Amino acid sequence: MAPPQAEDIPVTATAPNPRADEPPAQNIVTTSFGIDPNSIPGPDEPHENSWYNGRDFNGYRVNEQPAYTKRTIKMIIVGAGATGLQIAYKAERLLENIEVVVYEKNNDVGGTWLENRYPGCTCDIPSHSYQFPWARNPEWSAFYSGSEEIWRYFKKIAVDYGLEKYVRFQHRVQSAIWDEEKGKYIVTVTDLASGETKVDEAEILVNGGGILNNWKYPNIPGIESFKGKLMHSAAWDAAYDLTDKTVAVIGGGSSAVQIIPSIQPKVKHITSFLRSPVWVTTGFGAKFAGPGGTNFKYSKEQIDEFRDDPEAFDKYCRGLEGELNKRFTLMHLKSKDQLASRELMAGIMADKLQHDPLLTKAMIPPFGLGCRRMTPGSGYLESLKAENATVLNQGAASFTETGLVAADGTKVDVDVVICATGFDTSFAPPFTLIGRNGVDLRQQFGGQPVGYMAIMTENFPNYYMYLGPNGPASHSSILPILEWHTRYLFQQINKMQQEGIKAIEPKKEVIAELYDHTHELFKRLVWSSACSSWFKNGKKEGPVTAVWAGSRLQWFEVMKEVRWEDFNLTYLNGKNRFGFLGNGYSKVEVGDGDPVWYFDDEFCRT
Repeated sequence: MAPPQAEDIPVTATAPNPRADEPPAQNIVTTSFGIDPNSIPGPDEPHENSWYNGRDFNGYRVNEQPAYTKRTIKMIIVGAGATGLQIAYKAERLLENIEVVVYEKNNDVGGTWLENRYPGCTCDIPSHSYQFPWARNPEWSAFYSGSEEIWRYFKKIAVDYGLEKYVRFQHRVQSAIWDEEKGKYIVTVTDLASGETKVDEAEILVNGGGILNNWKYPNIPGIESFKGKLMHSAAWDAAYDLTDKTVAVIGGGSSAVQIIPSIQPKVKHITSFLRSPVWVTTGFGAKFAGPGGTNFKYSKEQIDEFRDDPEAFDKYCRGLEGELNKRFTLMHLKSKDQLASRELMAGIMADKLQHDPLLTKAMIPPFGLGCRRMTPGSGYLESLKAENATVLNQGAASFTETGLVAADGTKVDVDVVICATGFDTSFAPPFTLIGRNGVDLRQQFGGQPVGYMAIMTENFPNYYMYLGPNGPASHSSILPILEWHTRYLFQQINKMQQEGIKAIEPKKEVIAELYDHTHELFKRLVWSSACSSWFKNGKKEGPVTAVWAGSRLQWFEVMKEVRWEDFNLTYLNGKNRFGFLGNGYSKVEVGDGDPVWYFDDEFCRT
């Protein structure tokens, strides 16, 4: 068909209107900006074009709203620690049409920093890195802060930003079951104060409990028969006086390394059951720390400068953070950094052990630096050389009424047994979680949890883990990491709200390919060394399940954008993924929007 000629096009105006404040010229077609309700035909109204009459288009019906209208959804977060507070803060500012509820089993916020109050409990990440970028604290008292000060930081955030209104304290989640028809998790919660049980439901379920939260006693025979004082590092009895007591400490990880030098001077005798050694290192960010990577108190003048000079404070924080991001080369088994650092730390440890041949053999690891989490421990090795200290380079085989029996049969009678034995690192939540087709997450993960980008896993749509399997759990401060988890989560929530998506689930084959990449790369990384580590779910041999096979900076890049091709999406509007286009209008056209917004688009202006 030939294009129309100029004389064929009808004229709708006699002359242009040069001024907006003048009355409109005659014979001009006028248009309105917005939806005319009279323009919506009835369901059985005949069409003047007979082709459209009687056509059902697979039962599809137009969603009477502008494109990209955000539907209202609900998000349930389990835990009011760093994750729960951070999501609540960001959701209030960045999301629309969303209800947020945080269920917290304790009577206050703070998570692990509320619960862990054992002697010497200190974060081994520099204080000015262990903070949210949006809530920097210029008044940290020390380079490495203690648990109580860190808890006060989180409490202040919760109060200052009004985040406690989202939290239901003393509420324990018992179960969450996916309802395919509703596209929601049906969540059963117990009010610990009243004992009442209620049922809630939400489109989004976030496990914000953290990997080092669900503590456990060791599975040692006879533990129930012990008649002395039994404590776990994560459930410390602050009222109990250890003065002049005989004490046994089971475990050699971060908690034990902090507890032992804190209590050794006041106990009568302390016995350390150390089944596997650890690299006792200088503190993280040691370049900025005290002599030899030790802790120090900030002076009043330093704190005043941080508070009064934002530019200087920002420079200091950036310097610290940058230093922590330079460690990935060290994590390569055969790198020069690894070999040189291992030799250096072995020498430092030997010096602190006064080159005692038995202790140096028992305490200096034969495996790579970082296979187990490197453990800064000021005073730890020195305390093991004290006259009132004994190191047993073996595990505890059983409990008796009066103490413990070592693996070689040695009996150790004590008043107190302290279990610094860590946490459940199976990545299954402490509640029953049932996904699609009745799959139980605890059974799916078994002893080898596998997920997608440390945040999701197959069979569990709309379920998000923070620091899930193979996440950056050994990559310096987790608080900036939580920020990027949330950035990723919010991208999915926005798409879900705007495009009528009921469920988002990573594809099985994608998870398998990521698994292959992860473990092929681990062959060159120190985390895969043969050592007993919670990075491998407590095993010496086996796959690394708790660490990202890459650098911290790489992980931030990966979290920038969601790879939508990696997901199966289920839509609310039947099988039609274009239901979100709605009635043909843009949201700009139904409000006071700018009808030429695209003139200001960054791409168009560049």
